[in-house]
Amino acid sequence: MSRLSVENVSFTYGEKPILKNVSLAVEQGELVAILGHNGSGKTTLLRCISGYLTPTAGMVRIGGQAVSSLSARKLAQRMALVPQNPVMEFDFTVQDIVLMGRNPHLKRFAGETDADFAAADAALARTGMTALSGRSVLTLSGGEWQRTIIARAICQKSDVMLLDEPVASLDVKHQIEILRLVRSLCRENGISALCVMHDVNLSAHYSDQILLLKGGETLACGSPCNVVTAPLLQEAYGIEAEVREVQGHPFMIPRYD
Repeated sequence: MSRLSVENVSFTYGEKPILKNVSLAVEQGELVAILGHNGSGKTTLLRCISGYLTPTAGMVRIGGQAVSSLSARKLAQRMALVPQNPVMEFDFTVQDIVLMGRNPHLKRFAGETDADFAAADAALARTGMTALSGRSVLTLSGGEWQRTIIARAICQKSDVMLLDEPVASLDVKHQIEILRLVRSLCRENGISALCVMHDVNLSAHYSDQILLLKGGETLACGSPCNVVTAPLLQEAYGIEAEVREVQGHPFMIPRYD
């Protein structure tokens, strides 16, 4: 049984179809990237998987249970979300933000226990943020803030992590650091991760599977070497590209003129 399964999911906004019969299976320890041009349905699919949106047709299951059958609290115990560009509005410390990952596990009106603080400390250490635990989040760089949000998701101790464009606003150094971290969480902690991505080459290097969408439908799904091909890139993005093998992974070189 797959850790996370998306079964013929469709979603219509008003009379406009956004997703059409999309299916995907994510196993324990896998990192799966969702690719496609702007407006192809990537974020809508992630929102359907997270339970934020209800599919018009089809079903999403986590560990065999329908996401729609779980309460928000029960779902949060099993699925953690790293949203796109989360806003830093309040003067919380890094530790405060990370401890919020324990909220789905706390009894009503109960405070954090020593075990919750230990989970937060472990998440901070895992993301390299221990030294900044007492820092106000309003003073963090983009990379530090993204690691804080991922630490919160780790502290949540869910089986599945959903990441919506986790490296979109970061420089290349921090993009690599974040994706190395997510991949190591999959390999070492058994987390299943699903990432909406824009960068084809980063996706090809770090993911186990790629789901390529076009117009809300599955254009291709499989290993990076089977999805990152010149014909599929031409169909998905309308670009001419050469695909070479670099460090054992497919690497796209677009034609610029």
